[in-house]
Amino acid sequence: MISLEEKIEILANLILNSNNIVALTGAGMSTESGVADFRSPGTGLWEKVDPYEFASIQSYIANPSKNLQFMLETGKAIFRARPNKGHRALTRLQKLGKLKGVLTQNIDRLHHKARTKNIVELHGNAYEAKCMTCGQVYEITSMVNQVMKGNYSPSCEKCRGMLKPNAIFFGEPLESKTLEAADTMIAECDLLLVLGSSLVVYPVAFYPHKALSLGAKLAIINIQETDMDSAAEVVIHEKIGDILLAVVSIVENQITNNK
Repeated sequence: MISLEEKIEILANLILNSNNIVALTGAGMSTESGVADFRSPGTGLWEKVDPYEFASIQSYIANPSKNLQFMLETGKAIFRARPNKGHRALTRLQKLGKLKGVLTQNIDRLHHKARTKNIVELHGNAYEAKCMTCGQVYEITSMVNQVMKGNYSPSCEKCRGMLKPNAIFFGEPLESKTLEAADTMIAECDLLLVLGSSLVVYPVAFYPHKALSLGAKLAIINIQETDMDSAAEVVIHEKIGDILLAVVSIVENQITNNK
């Protein structure tokens, strides 16, 4: 059995031997910042509420008041959250010239707060609102202010259409420009680093397969097993922060010593 220390060394060497790394991050990336994930046994958000009742586009249109009250409550943790060691380690890796960019399923913008660059938000974000009629995008505060005044059908200033958080709900397709940006990033990477994603939601679950088919290598840090574990060069079933920090420290020291 390979020890955790050996796995950390293996991952550090993979990174050192790669030049175009893409990080694919899921909810497990943000749990150490106090943002709940969705599918962890016993603690996942979708074990407490039905996602099709509280996070589908059909339920939002049918009962915006009920959905917005739930979203405001869950949103508090997102807006309070700050980047953790894992987010900051990715920024360090990018500054070392190793990390090309980030594909994230998360809507919390913690990668932005950590000052990482070249981020594709696959599922949108919680900091914006979007008109469902004309597509106008606003800061989320414009929508929240209406709700706080008792208007649970917040509307667009431009066309009076209904506003929704600018995140992808169940039943909504991902935007084509987002998919194109993600496809380009995957096609160009030589190492796909999966961090905190269960790899069960499509199209995200397809990206490791595509990266491998194009010759990239795969590494996974996730607290739970995934269906792609057997295809990865190294798999670490631990929380991300300390592990990624240790890995990036090794990479940084090696690069510095080789200068």
